[in-house]
Amino acid sequence: MTSEEFRTNPMFLRNQFKGDGVFEIPKIEKEEIELENIELIGYDKLNENETDKIVHFFLDDYKFEAIWNDPEPRIEKLKKYRAVLAPNYSIYTEMPLSLKVYNTFRSRWCGAYLQAKGIKVIPTVAWGEPNTFWFCFDGIAQGSVVAVSTLGVRKEKSLFMQGYNEMIRKVKPKAVICYGEPFEEMQGKIIPIDYSKTNNLNSKSVSGDRIYIKKTTGYGFLFNEKGMGSATSNRKTWANPTALKDHFDRHAKDFSITDEAEYARQAHQHYLNRDKHQVKVDENDVVRIYDDQTNTFGVYNSNGETITFFKPSHGQRYFDS
Repeated sequence: MTSEEFRTNPMFLRNQFKGDGVFEIPKIEKEEIELENIELIGYDKLNENETDKIVHFFLDDYKFEAIWNDPEPRIEKLKKYRAVLAPNYSIYTEMPLSLKVYNTFRSRWCGAYLQAKGIKVIPTVAWGEPNTFWFCFDGIAQGSVVAVSTLGVRKEKSLFMQGYNEMIRKVKPKAVICYGEPFEEMQGKIIPIDYSKTNNLNSKSVSGDRIYIKKTTGYGFLFNEKGMGSATSNRKTWANPTALKDHFDRHAKDFSITDEAEYARQAHQHYLNRDKHQVKVDENDVVRIYDDQTNTFGVYNSNGETITFFKPSHGQRYFDS
């Protein structure tokens, strides 16, 4: 690719769609959505036997970064589903305002891109504190069906309701798909989505202690089931626990590690530090992470579980190949 080709590439400029507001947030056009019998399925759990469901992205952002970085290979798979909620890139109050604008842009751009490819798209709406209200509802056509989530915001109800009421005022949605239990004060036509049913959990799991909330401030929380991702057992961070010993035997010497649990812990820590390193995500959402400072390479599935962890002989060339 020449310099000219790169500088004029629409995937670099991201200027394919009509912009809304001062930040020219891409606009997701209003869709006609059948509101009966709505069920959601997570992007990380796509199943060709459940294509009558709507795909959601109420997940950790890393699980769907590929939709922003390289959407084209995902199009045909997503076309099979009833509809898709626009990817929900996080807006945390700890973030600088510029990053909140950027993630709002990314959510709408991805929604507009999927819509342009013939996929029925429902805008997902997220907000932070009141200084985000002047842009975070841009790019949504009035009268659209929209989606929100109440998971993890019970202790920040006042802030959530401020943003929700502003969204109702500005967007005037036809209906609101609510992932999680709605608050009584929420106005409009609410379509509640049961979290436990969507994730095949016993209803007691949501109100009991199997779901934990990793709290941050404002509308934007991470949530996980215990036993996934950052579980206390290092073996549970390995995609195939029975293969851990084999990988330890072959690669632990790369790190001068003599303990299997420590090897698994370092592999998982490499994943948690992915924002500091080079990352590739393929069409199957397998994540490859390389630290060129220490020549450390790891491969992980879409749930963040380790597939392998070692120091490649050819370093950067290995990662680039």
